[in-house]
Amino acid sequence: GTVIVEGTDKIEADDTDIKPGVFYGYAVFATRLGAISEPAACTAVFYSDIDENKLIAKTEDGHCAFTWNLPSDNCLGVRIIRSDKDGNTVIVGDCVQSPFVDRLVKNRKQYQYCLQCVYYSAAEVVLNRAKFLAEASNENFNRVWKVEQAFRYSRGLNVTLTPELPPRPVKNLEHKVVENRVHFSWQSTGDFELWFKEIPDDKKISAETGKIFDTEKIDEMLGSGVVLKRAESSDQFCEFEISGDIIRIAAVSATANSALVNEVITIANVEPCEIDAEKTHVSGKDLKLVLKNLPKNIYMIHYRVSSDDDDETFATVEDARERHMNRIYATKYERDSFITQPHLPQRELFVTVIGEYKLKDGTTLYSEPSTLTVNNRPRAEISYRFEWGKSGLFNKKNLAKNCKLIVESKSDYTPKLFIAYRKDRRVNVELKDEETRVIQTIPEYKHGFPNGRLEIVLPDEIWDDVDPGTVIKLLPAEEDEKFFDLRESDLDSLTVPKK
Repeated sequence: GTVIVEGTDKIEADDTDIKPGVFYGYAVFATRLGAISEPAACTAVFYSDIDENKLIAKTEDGHCAFTWNLPSDNCLGVRIIRSDKDGNTVIVGDCVQSPFVDRLVKNRKQYQYCLQCVYYSAAEVVLNRAKFLAEASNENFNRVWKVEQAFRYSRGLNVTLTPELPPRPVKNLEHKVVENRVHFSWQSTGDFELWFKEIPDDKKISAETGKIFDTEKIDEMLGSGVVLKRAESSDQFCEFEISGDIIRIAAVSATANSALVNEVITIANVEPCEIDAEKTHVSGKDLKLVLKNLPKNIYMIHYRVSSDDDDETFATVEDARERHMNRIYATKYERDSFITQPHLPQRELFVTVIGEYKLKDGTTLYSEPSTLTVNNRPRAEISYRFEWGKSGLFNKKNLAKNCKLIVESKSDYTPKLFIAYRKDRRVNVELKDEETRVIQTIPEYKHGFPNGRLEIVLPDEIWDDVDPGTVIKLLPAEEDEKFFDLRESDLDSLTVPKK
């Protein structure tokens, strides 16, 4: 044995040269004038934890990773216990060596780990040795000695981790401003948050678009402006209120530890530049275009009139930026109070107006497109009549059988049509009326009727539920009424005869 302390009156002694997991026995003697007392014996053992300063616990690519140094050669490894907020506890590593990665975790879910050092039980080692020596002294001892090992665990170190994948740029990030509220939409690319952070006017941004930085440094990179809105990437839409004429916002993909800037967006909270649908109209071949009002800070008005023959119906803000639209200065519109677009085709017209604004700081902004559809197509005529079956040889009467519908039109296009009547037998048949019943539908003809005429034989059974004397009409859908005039070429033929 080793003498720890000798020749002192101290009642305490420290043994600093011990190893974890080792069973130590101590004997204390009292001496006086060369006489030594009987010893007072005791034992001690301790199971040390990992050095907390040398433990590295972090998240990597959605996993939880650990690196450590064992406290001594007697330590066999580390047991790792994982718990979550749902109360689930599981041993994910038993007597494992460094490094260790737990891959069976979910992104952005918090976990608590307990790392315990594993040792052989020192008391069991001593007990096994004593049993072996006792039996080995027996002259009949002649067998393989089986050592039963027991394990002991240190108290353990606790670590809390939240695994996460690095944030990614979202796709198709778009926005529009409607009545002091900005509406954002995007396509999700992963499981993270999207932050919309206001950037102060005087802040020169140091964060590069798409480059990952520590979330803790977001104010250093983008300034101390507040985060106006937080949304999950999977939401793919959010909206929030803004104030002032102009604001800069950084759209940031963020996790607890990492962030990246998708885009820095200058948002204009300007008045919309809207078409006045009541005052805008076609006269002859000329369009008179009138705005509801002339917005504040508007510099130029971009406008375009397209027909269904064009590749695109309505224009976009990009068309205005690229100067692919007609345009006039706002000062000229203020003098004239309207815009004239002459020599328009006799077709359905699609009108787009986009305002260009110049703000005090020199920023140029564009309003969202204001659109209007104007009919400049002459109304096409469609005439129709019914031909009924006859009875008798001389005094022939109409019968509700062998009925044909004859429809005639020279139009190069005819819409879907409906044969309909009212259940209460009234004459004013309208599709939107709840009393109206549709007997049969005639499909649209994109190139008009063959030879301008359509003849349809109607089955006799469709008249089973229609009372004699009921008026039958041919009707277009409500959205086609402004383009077509339906005329009865034989008014008497519209009344259902007796069966």
